[in-house]
Amino acid sequence: MDAETDSSDLYLKMLAWLHANRKPLIVAVVVVAAIALVWGFMAWEKTQHETDANAELFTVSIDSNVRSVPVSPQKLLEVAKEYPSTDAGEYAQLLAANSLFNEAKYPEALQQFSEFIDNHAESTLVPQAKVGVAACFEAEGKTSDAITKYHDLVVMYPSDLNIVSPAKLTLARLYDADNKPELAFNYYAELARMLPQNPYDPWASEARERAQMLVAKHPELLKSQAAAAPGSAPTGFSVSSGTGGETATPAPPAAKPVAPSGNPNPNLINIPSGSTNSTGKP
Repeated sequence: MDAETDSSDLYLKMLAWLHANRKPLIVAVVVVAAIALVWGFMAWEKTQHETDANAELFTVSIDSNVRSVPVSPQKLLEVAKEYPSTDAGEYAQLLAANSLFNEAKYPEALQQFSEFIDNHAESTLVPQAKVGVAACFEAEGKTSDAITKYHDLVVMYPSDLNIVSPAKLTLARLYDADNKPELAFNYYAELARMLPQNPYDPWASEARERAQMLVAKHPELLKSQAAAAPGSAPTGFSVSSGTGGETATPAPPAAKPVAPSGNPNPNLINIPSGSTNSTGKP
């Protein structure tokens, strides 16, 4: 009986408290409901914004394919300007910069690549934009600036082989063209040593071929390399004694395995390779 009485008293007290505080409680409920409504609308709006941006980018690409013409950088920049905070907007600006580069409009491409880096510092596409900056300097004949930018890529992304390997190959090409064979050979050798672990690596394969050609012109490179670090000659080379001193001869080629069918992490932009891209396009 006493328990029932206590329960009734507690219930009456609760009703009295709710009645006395009904106004602030109603206000609190309304505020919470309003916050939930605003949050839900913002989430919906963001999703819709992303959807619209993707649709715009898709439309630009489809229109280009239908007319069999390159994607217009102007249309891509319009998408990037209209949807700056979306993934599609980011891709659009970077694709626009790449299109400008392909049109040999290097100053305009450099501006877009640079703006992308400044405006999207947290984007996963920043490394590709930095590749574009370096390629623009290279295409304009600003070799010193290009070397600095490619070297920065090697330092900043040492574990990203999709960035660092082509950057090293490009650095080697630039040093070779700048009549600095030792610096060029060091990068070629470093890349070529990766072939045993990844025989289908295109950057390492080209580095070995270029190292062979470089040593053919400068046979003293192998001797100095061996003296500095025994056993550090590039894969695919052997040192043999001849009448003219030490010479580099290609080792028997290994069987080339089948390359994987796809790249799980493709680069939007590729660093140029001298043997396959004489224009220096990214």
